[in-house]
Amino acid sequence: MNNLRALLAVVIGFLIAYAVPTSYLMPLSTFSRYDIPAVIIFAVIFGMLAYAAIDRRQRLKEAISLELNKVRRMYHLGRNLGNAPYLRGWFTDLHGFVYEYLGAFEHRSLAEYDQMNPLFRKIAYHVYTVPELKDVKDEVLYNELLEASSVVSDARQKVLALHRSRFSHRHWFELCLAIVLFVSAVLAATTDTTRFLSGAVISSGLLLTLLFFSHDIWTGEGDKSLAREYPRNIARLELKRE
Repeated sequence: MNNLRALLAVVIGFLIAYAVPTSYLMPLSTFSRYDIPAVIIFAVIFGMLAYAAIDRRQRLKEAISLELNKVRRMYHLGRNLGNAPYLRGWFTDLHGFVYEYLGAFEHRSLAEYDQMNPLFRKIAYHVYTVPELKDVKDEVLYNELLEASSVVSDARQKVLALHRSRFSHRHWFELCLAIVLFVSAVLAATTDTTRFLSGAVISSGLLLTLLFFSHDIWTGEGDKSLAREYPRNIARLELKRE
């Protein structure tokens, strides 16, 4: 969460609590006996939404980690296969395709992830072009390579699905309405002596909402950071363009 946004949310929360005149709060006091259950309900809703967004983001990171782990596995298996003279040229091409795929993320974001599909297909299709294998060891390595390629394909589909599965405009309207009701419920029990407490409660609700926003909409910087994990794998594999 951006520190400046968090500080702003706290300031806004206290401004709401202290800026509303007592004359406006009096009519709301009729509903004060309902404010505690309402605040609890809204807090639970905000907490569940924030958890859902955080959990989705975490699963996205895990899918990317799995993909990169298996891409490294594919590379190492291919390199072992390439030790055989008759597979050396095949591995050289695989090496270039892996380098191209990982390096393509250097100046990109996960928002452009699906644009990398053609580059990954070069890797996947090339795996199937392996020449006829001549011994049992090569067959075992190749079967493991096929398995790793399948896992990478599944992980990539998961990355795409998780990155796209954000809340709809209807859900955002419902959330904004819930925020208004949450603030109203807190103000309903606010008096001149409880403004600080109300400000703290409203600020907490806004921080939870901000946490949800930062994991569902404001993910641009995080997407760029995750995309940079791909070119970092070039160094991990000690890949060099041959």
